[in-house]
Amino acid sequence: MMQSSEGAWADPVRGIMYEHMLLLRVATQGVAPYGRSSALERSATVLLARLEAGGAMSVAELAEAFDLDVSTVHRQVAAAMKAGLVERVADPDGGSARLHRPTEEGRARLAAELSSRADNVAQIVSSWPAEDVVEFSRLLRRFNEGAEERRGHPWPRPQAGPGAEDPRP
Repeated sequence: MMQSSEGAWADPVRGIMYEHMLLLRVATQGVAPYGRSSALERSATVLLARLEAGGAMSVAELAEAFDLDVSTVHRQVAAAMKAGLVERVADPDGGSARLHRPTEEGRARLAAELSSRADNVAQIVSSWPAEDVVEFSRLLRRFNEGAEERRGHPWPRPQAGPGAEDPRP
């Protein structure tokens, strides 16, 4: 892969791939970024966010949603339960599978983690024009939705609140 003299990749698709790799390096490492104390490690954050966005789910449903082995998800759920972040509940529809949902502590720690991450992003983009921040958010969502569509596992997203703009094109 060659970069042009301006530092941009000659092939924009390779540029997206490379920058995405760097974004993941920062966003998913199990260390506290930017000198803050990390409230949750990555897998717990993603697990809690999925349960919060889509409601209670079984281990099999989570494994399908994350495209992971059931044994991997079972270990993640067990660790989250041991930490008091997730609880097992009966299926309200009478199914035999046990469902999992965030505990009050899990919700509180997820909210604190996401708030801290949002604060870090706000610091990074603080010198950007507001329209660039909106456009980057819109394009990142569009990229993620394309990846989700390709994998067949859409991530539920909260609906835009009153007065909020939907970032989709």
